[in-house]
Amino acid sequence: MKKNKLALSILSALIINQAVLADDRDVEKLDKVEVVEQQQNREMTVQLLPEKAQSIIDTPDVLKKMAGANVNRNGPLTGLAQYRGLSGNRVNIQVDGYNMQESCSNSMDAAMSHVPASMVDAVILKRGIAPVSTGIETIGGSIFVIPKNIKGSSDELEFGGEASLGFTSVNSGKKASVLLSAQSSLHNFYFGAETENGDSFDFKDGTNFNTEYDRNFYLLGYNYTGEKQTFALKYNYNDTGETGTPSLPMDIVYATGGVASIEHSYRFSDDWKLTSEFSHQNTDHVMSNYIFRNTSSRKDSLTQVNSNSFAFVLDTSLRLGQLSFGLEGDVTSHQANITSPDNAMFSIANFDTQKDRTSIFAQLQSKLGNNLELSSGVRYTQVDMDAADVSSSVAMMDTSMGQMHRMLRDNFNAANRNITDNNVDLSFNLTQKLNDSLSFEYGLGYKTRSPSYQERYLWLPLEATAGMADGFAYLGNLDLNPEKATQFELGMTYADNGLRFAPHIFYHQINDYIQGTPTANPKVLKFNNVDAKLYGADLEFSYQISDNMVINNVTSYVRGERRDIDDNLYRIAPLNTRIELTYGMSNWNFSGELVAYQAQDDVSVTNQEQATPGYGITNLAGTYSFNEKANIAFGVNNIFDKKYYNHLNGYNRNNLNADVGFDPTNPRAYRLPGEGINVYATLYLRW
Repeated sequence: MKKNKLALSILSALIINQAVLADDRDVEKLDKVEVVEQQQNREMTVQLLPEKAQSIIDTPDVLKKMAGANVNRNGPLTGLAQYRGLSGNRVNIQVDGYNMQESCSNSMDAAMSHVPASMVDAVILKRGIAPVSTGIETIGGSIFVIPKNIKGSSDELEFGGEASLGFTSVNSGKKASVLLSAQSSLHNFYFGAETENGDSFDFKDGTNFNTEYDRNFYLLGYNYTGEKQTFALKYNYNDTGETGTPSLPMDIVYATGGVASIEHSYRFSDDWKLTSEFSHQNTDHVMSNYIFRNTSSRKDSLTQVNSNSFAFVLDTSLRLGQLSFGLEGDVTSHQANITSPDNAMFSIANFDTQKDRTSIFAQLQSKLGNNLELSSGVRYTQVDMDAADVSSSVAMMDTSMGQMHRMLRDNFNAANRNITDNNVDLSFNLTQKLNDSLSFEYGLGYKTRSPSYQERYLWLPLEATAGMADGFAYLGNLDLNPEKATQFELGMTYADNGLRFAPHIFYHQINDYIQGTPTANPKVLKFNNVDAKLYGADLEFSYQISDNMVINNVTSYVRGERRDIDDNLYRIAPLNTRIELTYGMSNWNFSGELVAYQAQDDVSVTNQEQATPGYGITNLAGTYSFNEKANIAFGVNNIFDKKYYNHLNGYNRNNLNADVGFDPTNPRAYRLPGEGINVYATLYLRW
């Protein structure tokens, strides 16, 4: 593991000699992050202010603070967003305005994990039914990750920055970051760097091997803000080294790459504005089954992604309201090849696919009287997918395995793999304001999603399933139809005299839901269209007890069921709640938090999913401000060192993970535990 001693030394020196400016944003506290309610689209913004993100390493973990959201955890840097029971590529993840693509066919380089938490300014979740303007294929909602940026207001060029240095005890983790900027009211040049690494984390009965991680991250950009136009050049680069993913059959050797983008907006008049965006992503990734494990059949897999995207959005103000027209699209290619360091002749061409999406939309935000506001939209998307011929050196063998490879290879190569889907999305969100304190939200949507390249083109039984981590090998299906979801939403928001109460209920009926179904081989599932439904409720609550004390709560419940057979959907978060009491005085701030999860017994029989018991853990946190320019954040998570199992963690697949347990005959025998007691501290500055 790289220790990055030079980087840590430099950042330590910066912290000793500089300090952090206070942040005066009007926010509502929720755990170690900040929550802001944006009224226009009822969107929930989680603000990753430095002193509030001290114990978060992987950005997706912030979703646990948001109603209806959670994380499927496959490794320390591999967190897949889940919103109301839908996860993976069903959730539209945009990083700095770009639809982030995962290079790994098992989503080890998860889209939301691309930018480390210490370099993130905000995570935005569109609560409820996502407007069609938020992205292409938003069946599982839209989440936006906004990296940090320092903006100036002076006519003269000024220099500023911020830095942090932190430590976590549960894995001897270290992290350091710096963001430097030269900015004025017109120009902004910035550069950021972050380094972090940690060992395998401890839990009550031992160590979860291997959950070590190693990552460096860089960002560079320029912004111009004029009277009528804005212009931005941005680049980010993620360099992840050897990192464990114990719930998957391989671990990360490296994942390197990033995104370059250009953005421009021009305001023709007070009523017309055109925004243009162009982006390019290139990421290389290697995973192996032997760097952290013991195996006699060593394998490597090289995966690559190349993607180009564009967007043109025209905004105008009419008597009807605010109207937006958009033309968007992307072209994405994925390659994956499996090799062996012990046999130069061994090679499997697993994927060589391309997916082209071209989409147009119209979105209208209009007032229907003094107390009604309607957001309505329609989107049409054409999805063209294709795959090149595949091959396998195993097919040359005169064995039953060789015969299977030949048959599957020949059938796939002879099939028509050029497939086009024509998808239509609709969204309607109506807000009714009864008085200054009470409003109701009504939502109706029809959303679609085309199959992923794994679901369509996985020609050989493999566990290349975008991070499902259920222990099954899968076969793709060229005959899959797009998923089609009819979505209903009812919500209420009450806010008065320091009390805020916002419950929502929802129901999603999904036709042609893509799910693995049994085959003649009990260890292999095949992707097929089935029928499903998801329903539940989530709640945000806060109350200002006094000038110094506030209580916050987020509670989420979702149930996922098959409609074609009597079974549950796989990897659904159980009922859970987070209650935090915060007390602040002078330059001190203290909080105590209770996190509780109900047992999950509603599990998928098809996926042989294992139930998990309920649990509760207690966290303590605090901050101390030395002055307006420096502060320290500290805390203890899981203070009673509770041993618990998060249902969204995977099963242990690492045969050297003795403290957790391993069964070579049953990949679902041992679920991975949660972290034990964790003492952390982080020092922050801004100048």
